[in-house]
Amino acid sequence: MINFFKKKENKNYNNNKIKLQLSDKFPWISNLEKNFIKLSNQDINIRINEIKNLKNYFNSTKGLHQLLDLKNSLVKSGYPENAAQLEIDFFLELFDDTTIQSLLFNNAAGLHLHFNDGIFNQKIKINKEFGLIRTSIGKVFIVGSSNTLLPVLTSMILSYIAGNNTVVQLSSLHATCIPNFIENLPFEGVNHIHFTNLYREKEEDLLLIETLITNLNWNVINVWGGNDSLDFYNRIISKNTYRPRIINMEPLTGALLIQQDYFEKNLDINIKNLSSSITVMGQQLCSSPTIGFLINYNMNESIDNIFENLIIDMEQNYIPSSLDESNSIKLDRMINAAKDKGSKVYISSKYSNNICIIISKYQSAFNEYNSSHLLNIHERRNFIEIVCVDNFSEIYQIINNLFNNFSYKDTKKIQTLLSFGDKTFDSEVHKLASLIGAYRIIDSNFVLRRYPMEYFDNYNLFSEFTNLISVVGSKVDNL
Repeated sequence: MINFFKKKENKNYNNNKIKLQLSDKFPWISNLEKNFIKLSNQDINIRINEIKNLKNYFNSTKGLHQLLDLKNSLVKSGYPENAAQLEIDFFLELFDDTTIQSLLFNNAAGLHLHFNDGIFNQKIKINKEFGLIRTSIGKVFIVGSSNTLLPVLTSMILSYIAGNNTVVQLSSLHATCIPNFIENLPFEGVNHIHFTNLYREKEEDLLLIETLITNLNWNVINVWGGNDSLDFYNRIISKNTYRPRIINMEPLTGALLIQQDYFEKNLDINIKNLSSSITVMGQQLCSSPTIGFLINYNMNESIDNIFENLIIDMEQNYIPSSLDESNSIKLDRMINAAKDKGSKVYISSKYSNNICIIISKYQSAFNEYNSSHLLNIHERRNFIEIVCVDNFSEIYQIINNLFNNFSYKDTKKIQTLLSFGDKTFDSEVHKLASLIGAYRIIDSNFVLRRYPMEYFDNYNLFSEFTNLISVVGSKVDNL
């Protein structure tokens, strides 16, 4: 009995010790409430103008140097140079007047009701008996993914504009370069955006992350990441008795849909667009096509013409990847398995199997194969299997069973349908998207980028980072 109470006492002591470590490591914790009140009382238009003014800063000599330092840091951490530049180019679009207008006054989310005479009105009358006040929500915790910067940077900026204190847990890939970049920007946000720089792999940091998430009264926790990351954070979020709003951005992937006769009408342009869609960001985006479907197909020499020329175009943008010996063996195994199943295999004359397109009929060549011996979609680069089908019902059946496959086991579903087809074709794409629960139907311009009015996987982030107060009855007169 004595030993039992002694263990319990030690546990409480350790918990208190961790909390003290947390306060020592992050002195900004003690000011979160005070800073929230400050932001809450500030006119949102001050922050909107602050963000707009950063556009001019990034065109200045100092701003350009800072962007170059960020790019060099990304390249040093393993980013291909062209991918790092793409990230920065799209990041800069965040500060464009048109982008800000679309993000903050999004018609699709009803945010346009807040727009009046060029400013954001937090108090609005919908009719004589109903109005709304949109306010900051409080404290936001964001977990960034490792594949791309844009989502976490977008969340961070929108949370600040909304008037929240924002704390960001970054992947190890971005843990140094992003804080250095943000903390040196000339805006008040540097006092309201904080970084943890903790690593789950370190036991001491792991305890600090758990304490940080479970003990503070977070209003929103926004997690970008794979299944392991989501499982970890959702498990510890469940221990937070304040019950924060959870925004999970889950691991998703893309599918390609080609109407052959449509594709061939503008063959050169469509090949270039498809090539960039497959290769951009190493095929690791949630929108990157990792499986394709060819409808209204004709298995003649025109098929060879399409995919031989696609291989040639992909060669021009080829960036060597560090496939280990095990993955090279898996890649060879996949190609041989496809050939054994009667699929057509197109590989590069310059880079051999490292650029590969497989054309199968009616079903994937890998359906009956032990998928644990194959490359999963996170290990694939410049690789896609395209299945020839007669109709969209067959596509639905294939996609419906796709995530039982080992290669897709860490992916929840199809996020994006990349369509090369006419209006009639796209009407079928719309039905398919509804059946499989896809979030996006796009052309090739939007594999990496998002249109500012888009929802992020069914979430309007700015709305999620705000609190809505309903004003009802005669009280509407006082808005």
